[in-house]
Amino acid sequence: MSQNISTAKIFGTGQITLPKKWRDKANTKTVILEEVPQGLLIKPLTPTYYYEIDENNFGINFPTGIEAGELAKKLKKANEGLS
Repeated sequence: MSQNISTAKIFGTGQITLPKKWRDKANTKTVILEEVPQGLLIKPLTPTYYYEIDENNFGINFPTGIEAGELAKKLKKANEGLS
């Protein structure tokens, strides 16, 4: 299995510039950083948008995700407003 390996410079501010080829392929401006036994894993985080807007619905937008408990609280609050 061949690997696509590149190097990147870490600037004094901690900023790392990923190769353009990788940025274009990931099509996102947000990544997840995970420490793994082999080192640091960088994974793209793709935003998800869900909208269903009409007289009886509202839009939901959580581009960076949301914990299940927090989502349940927000849905409960939204449903209270419909009563």
